[in-house]
Formats: sequence, structure tokens, C-alpha cells
Amino acid sequence: MVNGSVKDDNFGFFNFVWKFILILVGMMGIRLDRGRVLFVWIPLVGLSYWLNHLVFINGWWLPYAVFSWFFYYVGNSLILGTSIHLKMIKRFGEKKAYSIYEVILGLMFVNIGFGVVQFIAAHQNSMQINELLVLIVSVVVFIVSFGSKFWATWLVGLDIYYYKDLFLNKKVGVFINSGPYKIFKNPMYGIGNVYGYLGALSLQSLEGLIFMGFCHISIFVFNYVVEKPFVRRMYGSN
Repeated sequence: MVNGSVKDDNFGFFNFVWKFILILVGMMGIRLDRGRVLFVWIPLVGLSYWLNHLVFINGWWLPYAVFSWFFYYVGNSLILGTSIHLKMIKRFGEKKAYSIYEVILGLMFVNIGFGVVQFIAAHQNSMQINELLVLIVSVVVFIVSFGSKFWATWLVGLDIYYYKDLFLNKKVGVFINSGPYKIFKNPMYGIGNVYGYLGALSLQSLEGLIFMGFCHISIFVFNYVVEKPFVRRMYGSN
């Protein structure tokens, strides 16, 4: 019984670590739990890294920032807010269509992150803030902001993080009202995105803060136009 108990505890610990890794990497744009799809996913993400490098060495920050913004905020709104996702399901079936969408969405996550970084890097030192103050604020904000977003994702799961319910146009889980959802109205988009400003803050980039603010507003527009009507219809919540 003792040996069996120890074995179960170890299994639980490794499950916890594996879930932690899955969520962390998944939030960055790759779902490690997708098996053979990774043979497509990883090379495409690698291509995004290569594109990011080209942007950096050639100074293409503006077109790349515009592209990454359109790709994520406009592209995802079109896929989920029009009949595109339904046509994909009709053409490929639910499982394959969603797998395709997951890869596209992962690339959106990766590229919008790179787009923000490139924009900030091109506008460094446009303001002056005490470095010690920036460091203290950054540590506190990162812990609270990213911690809230990670906690929220842990509770709802990566399928919801990757909009599976919106894509399939049906419930895939239950409405969560605990953890960060009990503290913040929208821990994913609200407090959960504040840590995105820290790059601009650390590089003293006023333009970077403005662009990050524009992206932050954009995700709330997506939430209001695309997500909220679906959530009210499916989960009966505001």
C-alpha cells in the first residue's frame, strides 16, 4: 500500500508538471498535446521565427506590426465571426477543421507577439522612467497579470483558450466562476494582458505602450463583437 501510494503521488506530480508545460507552451502558440499535427505546427512556427529574424535585420517593423495585427485581430474575427468556421467544418469535419484552425490561431499568437516586440524595439528610449521603479513595477505586474491569465487558462483549459467552443459553435465545457474569474470580470483579456506592456516599459518606449494599448483595445472589440453574443447564447452569462 505504501509503495502504491508513493507511485500515485509521483504520477500526480508528473501530471501537474506536464499540464503546466502544456499550458505554458500552448499560450505561446503551440499545443504539445496534438500529436502528429505537431509535424505541421512546429515547422510553421519555426518559419515565423525566421520571418521575425528577417524583419529585425531589415527594419521591416512597421509592415510586420500591421500584418501581425491584421492576422490576429481581423483574421480571427473573420474566422469566428462569420460563416468561415462553419464552412471549414462542413468541408473537413469537426476534428480536422478545428485542428487546422488551432494551427492558424497558434501562428496568430506567435506573430502578434513578435509584431509587438518588433514595434517596441524600433522605438526604444522615447521616454525616461527610473529603472529601479520599472523593475519593481514589472515584477509585481508580471506576477499578478501573467499569473491571472495562466490560472484562468489552467481552469478553463487550452481548448477554451483556443476558442474551440466558438469555432464548433457549441459548448465544450462549463461556465467558470471561480479562481481569477471570481476576482476579475475578464482575467484573460483584462488584467491578463497587462503584462504585455512591460516590454515597452522596460525599453522606455512610449510608442510601444501606445501600440500595446491599441492591441489591448482590439481584443476587447473582438470580445464584444464576436465572443459575448456567443457566450450569452450558449452559457447564458454576461
